[in-house]
Amino acid sequence: MKNKQLPIFLFYGEEDFLIDEKIKEFRSRFSAHELLDGEKLSLTALSDSLCGGSLFAADKLVVLREAKIDDQAAVIALLQNLSDGTSVVFAASSADKRTKLYKWIAEHGEIFEFKTFAPWEQDELARWIAVKVKARGKSISREAGFRLQEICGSNLRLLDGEIEKIVTFIGERAEITEGDVEGLAAAGETSAFALMDALRGKDLRKSLSLFQALMRDKADVFSLLGLLASQYRLMLQIKSVADREKDPNRLARLVGGNPYYVRKCAAGISRFTLAELRQALAAILAAGLKFKTGENQPVNFELLLSDLCPAGGPAAA
Repeated sequence: MKNKQLPIFLFYGEEDFLIDEKIKEFRSRFSAHELLDGEKLSLTALSDSLCGGSLFAADKLVVLREAKIDDQAAVIALLQNLSDGTSVVFAASSADKRTKLYKWIAEHGEIFEFKTFAPWEQDELARWIAVKVKARGKSISREAGFRLQEICGSNLRLLDGEIEKIVTFIGERAEITEGDVEGLAAAGETSAFALMDALRGKDLRKSLSLFQALMRDKADVFSLLGLLASQYRLMLQIKSVADREKDPNRLARLVGGNPYYVRKCAAGISRFTLAELRQALAAILAAGLKFKTGENQPVNFELLLSDLCPAGGPAAA
C-alpha cells in the first residue's frame, strides 16, 4: 500500500534561478511563508516553524535553504508531525541520495532536480527564452533567441535580466529582433558557442584561448566534447549534400538540423573537405575514450583542438 504523500518537497540542482522561480510559484499559493537559513538553524527553531502552526494564516509555507542537518532522525520526526496547513520546501544546490532524509522525502514527499541546460540543448533553451519573452507580452524571432544564447551563455538569471532590459527598450514594438539582441545584450560567461565559431574558422589560437576561459568557468569537458561531436557531425552531413542543395532552410530539413546552426555551419563549409570532417569525428571519438580512462582531460582537449585546426590554413573545398 502506497504511503500518503505529505506536503514536503526537495528542490535541488545547479540552476538556482529555476529553484527560486519554483519557490516563488509555491509561495503564491499560501497565505503566509517563512524563510529559514539552514546554516544557522536549531532543532528548536525548526520545531517551532514546522509544528507550531500560524497565528494569522490557515496555511503556511516554510522554506529551508541549504539546510545543514546533523540529526536527520530528529528532523524526520518533526516532518512526521507537521501542523495542519504547513508545507515544507528544502532548497539546496546539491543532494546526497544516500542519506536517510533524502530517502524519506523521496518516499513520503516529492523531489525536483533543476539542471542547467547542456550546451547541446540549444532548442530547449531557445524555447525557455521564448516563454520568458511571451510572459512579458512580447515575442522573439528564432534567430534572436539563438543569438541571445550565444552572447549571454546559458546562465538563466543573466538571460532573464537581459530579456527584461530588451523588452523595456523596444517599448511598444511587439517582437525582439536579432538586431535588438546584438545591440543591447551584455556578454555573460564565455560561451561554448564562441569556441564552436572559432573551430569552424580553424582559428587554433582563439580556440585555445576560449577553451582555457571555459575551464576557468569550470565548464564540463564531456559536455564540450558532445557539442563538438554534434557540430562536426552536422558539418559532415551538410558537406555531403551541399553540392546539390544551397537553400539553408531546405538544407536544414534535409539534414534534420536546426536552421539557425545549419546556416552558420554551411557558411564556412568550404573550409573543410569530407576527409577532414571524417578525421575530425574520429579524433573526437578517440579523445572521448581517453577522457574516460582518466587521462589529463584539459591537456588532451587542447591536443584535440590542435588536430581540429591543422596548420596551413583552410582546406580547399
